[in-house]
Formats: sequence, structure tokens, C-alpha cells
Amino acid sequence: MTVKSADGDQFVQENKDTLVRIIKHGDDEFVRALALRALIRYGDEPALHDVQNEIERAKEEV
Repeated sequence: MTVKSADGDQFVQENKDTLVRIIKHGDDEFVRALALRALIRYGDEPALHDVQNEIERAKEEV
């Protein structure tokens, strides 16, 4: 069972752009995974949709 934390929700709301930038441009796979996990667990549906679109675009470029 997962329980959402108000602190996690607030952090992701305030730092969504930074988290997405880390996922898109980060060099460290572990840090990118942590940013993605935060968005998945605490983000809202539009943020997840944005990340999914970026992943699909990256797949097409490779």
C-alpha cells in the first residue's frame, strides 16, 4: 500500500520543472530515476503525461 505524503506532494508541485529537467538532461542515472520516481508517486496526471511524452520522443531520437 502506498500513502501519499503532503510534503511529497508540495515538493513535487514546487519543483516539477526542475525534476523534469533532471530527467531530461541529467547525467546520473540514479538521480534521474529518483526524480522520475518522485513525479510518479507525488505528481499529478499532466506531469506524468509530459514525462511519458519526453520518454517517447527520446526513444524516437535513438
